[in-house]
Amino acid sequence: MKRLIVTLALVTFLSSTVLAGGLTLGFKGGLNLANVTGDDVEDNEMKLCFGGGVFINFPMCGLISLQPELLFMMKGMEFESYIDAGVRMSYIDIPILAKFTIPTIGALSPNLFAGPYVGFNTSAEVYVGDIVNDIKDQVKSTDFGLVLGGGLDYSIGVGELTFDARYALGLSSFDDTADEDDVKNTGIMFMVGYGLGL
Repeated sequence: MKRLIVTLALVTFLSSTVLAGGLTLGFKGGLNLANVTGDDVEDNEMKLCFGGGVFINFPMCGLISLQPELLFMMKGMEFESYIDAGVRMSYIDIPILAKFTIPTIGALSPNLFAGPYVGFNTSAEVYVGDIVNDIKDQVKSTDFGLVLGGGLDYSIGVGELTFDARYALGLSSFDDTADEDDVKNTGIMFMVGYGLGL
């Protein structure tokens, strides 16, 4: 499964570079209300994080398009019991989204999207105030999950403004210790971007 998702991501990026007509290249960024779920998670709450990156969108058939993205995402959680304590991690995420545009009249186009993502961990640490401990060696290097969401695209000349809200559900535990705790990344994201038609 892991190899399939990574292969699909690479094929999508490579094939999109040779497609013409309807291709959109853009960037986006925004907020991630990150959290951690699982049977072994206690006393946690959402952590306000940031993320952003680039995307490519190209039509497949009719109102359906494929949109791979390359995002730098901050994730983690905060502990309820402390004023300033929690877990913070960063990932390079590659979502591959199937996007359905709802037909409308005018410049505003609502859409729905869904698809898998693979994430590559770049850092992980636990902090309590100014005390920080690196835990990257206790976190798996890859993360897998699903993205579900919806958005609005607003056409401006040859480009468009994009707004979307999405929920990322981690499907694999990121714990890489002997305990193998059930801890998964989740996040509610609000992103704004701009895409340029090529």
